[in-house]
Amino acid sequence: MPRSRPLARYAFTAALTGVAASFAPVANAQDASAEAFGVEEPDEILFEADNVYREHTDAPIVAEGDVRAFFGERYLRADSLTYDPATDVVVAEGNVSITDEDLETIFAGRVVISGDLRDGIAENFSALLVDNARLAAESAVHEQGARTRMNRAVFTACNVCDADGETKVPTWRIKSLRVTRDVERRVVRFHHAFFELKGVPILYTPFLQGPDPSVERQSGFLTPRVGASSRLGFNFELPYYFALSNSEDATFYPKYTAEDGILWQGEYRRRFKNGYHVFQGGIIDGPNQPEPDPPDPGQLPVQSTPGVRWHLFGRGYQDFGDHWRASYDLERISDREYLRQYDVLRRGDISQQLNRGATNQLRSNFRLARGGAHSRLTIDTYLFQGLREQDDSSTTPYVLPLIDYTHRFSKLAGGDATINANIASIYRTAGTDSQRFTAAANWDRDIITPSGHRFHVFAEVRGDAFLFQDLDEGTEICSNPNAQCAVNFPGLNSGDDTEIVSRFAPTVGAEWSYPLAREFAGGRLILEPRVQLVASPSGLNDPKIVNEDSQSIEFDYAGLFDYNKATGYDAFEDGQRANIGLSASASWPNGIEIEGSVGRQFRLQSTDAFDTSAGLGETSSDFVGGVNFRYKNWFGIENRFRVDGETGSFARAESLGYFRAGPLRGNVTYIRLNEENVNANLVRREELTASGRLRIARHWSVGGEWRIDLDSDQTIRQDFTIGYADECSTFALTYRRDRTRTTNLEPDEAFLLTFTLKSLVQ
Repeated sequence: MPRSRPLARYAFTAALTGVAASFAPVANAQDASAEAFGVEEPDEILFEADNVYREHTDAPIVAEGDVRAFFGERYLRADSLTYDPATDVVVAEGNVSITDEDLETIFAGRVVISGDLRDGIAENFSALLVDNARLAAESAVHEQGARTRMNRAVFTACNVCDADGETKVPTWRIKSLRVTRDVERRVVRFHHAFFELKGVPILYTPFLQGPDPSVERQSGFLTPRVGASSRLGFNFELPYYFALSNSEDATFYPKYTAEDGILWQGEYRRRFKNGYHVFQGGIIDGPNQPEPDPPDPGQLPVQSTPGVRWHLFGRGYQDFGDHWRASYDLERISDREYLRQYDVLRRGDISQQLNRGATNQLRSNFRLARGGAHSRLTIDTYLFQGLREQDDSSTTPYVLPLIDYTHRFSKLAGGDATINANIASIYRTAGTDSQRFTAAANWDRDIITPSGHRFHVFAEVRGDAFLFQDLDEGTEICSNPNAQCAVNFPGLNSGDDTEIVSRFAPTVGAEWSYPLAREFAGGRLILEPRVQLVASPSGLNDPKIVNEDSQSIEFDYAGLFDYNKATGYDAFEDGQRANIGLSASASWPNGIEIEGSVGRQFRLQSTDAFDTSAGLGETSSDFVGGVNFRYKNWFGIENRFRVDGETGSFARAESLGYFRAGPLRGNVTYIRLNEENVNANLVRREELTASGRLRIARHWSVGGEWRIDLDSDQTIRQDFTIGYADECSTFALTYRRDRTRTTNLEPDEAFLLTFTLKSLVQ
């Protein structure tokens, strides 16, 4: 009988028809290709083992010793393997592992499988799936490469061994009498299942179905949110996800509240080649609340807000050809207290770093844009919704439209040239309407000398035309912050409520800077002095101009060298001025970094372009700058400041400190704002916010956040959290005290429970 030589590695390729068979010794199994035996790859099995033999021509093929078998993209390893071409059955024994094309691996003590590795029976079965998910069972039957039926099975996504390789009890697991993994339908079904936490059974269910770990998206329940608060009572949110198609989905997440009933919420998303759309909304029919008790002395009265309440958020775009795009961003709610009352946030794809629901204003926008190699056209509309108690919807403006066009030319006189046109139309239900047209042309050029001096020269010619209507209804502040618009028009006494104003505003300027670098105390020091001279005619802010878009400015070092510091077009920084600053930075190999900057503006004449609280406009401005210090990633302080040039007191100060020391992480933020501008929604503020997290064990941590109003010495909000996180689950319990109080909203105390079980509930 033919046998292989025991000291050589042999590869064997057999046609599945069982008619032809060949043996050939090879130095490396990778060299044994289908082409070497004249067999097409889809119809062959490639064996590699220490010994391969068969008793006679019609006998099964036997491979022994570090057996490897290949069929297409499937790969098998075992101590021994027997293949019978007549029945196309493979029997593998001893440390069997099978890896498929998705890199999922199953393990067994013994398997009986078909020649293509798609069907079979396994004893002592286990499987390592994607994302660390694991299945184990006493026995398993694999059918048509699509379903695996298991008896007495266990499923988890947690590690079952510790760092030393010792067996451990997983954080969670599901034990079931029968489990079916259906790859075609992409689900895992559990029959008579027990859910265990740290080995302790806490829940039984006769049937449970979850998404297969290999799928990225599938319909099913997501992580629930459980809470209790003084505003809403017990509340519970259980999202359900609908995978509608490969390009669209929806999530339904009603929120039950013991006090107000059910807040019906949902989200719809659709993405395709030329566009993307997402909408989120909710509605609740609030109960008819009884008349509240009279407030305590010094407190705001509390009013009931019954009736239907709702919100609608949306974002999306649609491309038309290669150059045109229509986009939108929607934010509308039924009443100003709704978002805080039900803790509603923009989620997922339309979430924002700054949640405008917690600020003073919502904004909806629709935009049509066209972009090209050298030009861009945008047409915007804006609709605002004020959230302050004093906001009046009849005087809140809406913009229809705001048109901006910019064209950049190729090099002109060695510099860059740009023309710009801007049109704004602002309307109110009751109040002044305004229309503005602006056209500008500017040119700038950078010149760097061989010795390192940098010069930047620039020039701009700009013209503005304004049309104001219904001035007799206006309450808006003009460019001159000390007077209201209506009193500046003598013609109003005779019934004339319309005014046309024009302005011509040329600007020229030059800027010099000289970066210097040298070695300093073993580190590297960089200094950069910077001087900018700008000239424009003075007196360009006619008191008849209604200031709609330039009411506030955050004057700091980053904006010191903007030659026109007005935030919009209505105000214009006029006159002759010099902006002077110095920045420095130093770094050392030990990880210490220091940065600093300071600057100021000097003017030949004052300007009415800015509110006096901004620190600008007088012949000398406030000092602005910042100081930052960092030591590796362990500790750092960042500071921005504005100091009154006359008194030396801080007009604005913002500081952020962070530290990371072993198991402790923390941040401290301080802000002081002395600016007071009614029209720009600025009020005096001094706040301190501290947050931190301490890891108390390998997977456990505690943390909290505390926000204090130092001006009134009152706590604004407190959060305390205890959390658990490992490779397969997260858990957090949060206690929150929100001391915010308005006419219709009382302070709140709440508990919130969140958890995630990887591969099961996400």
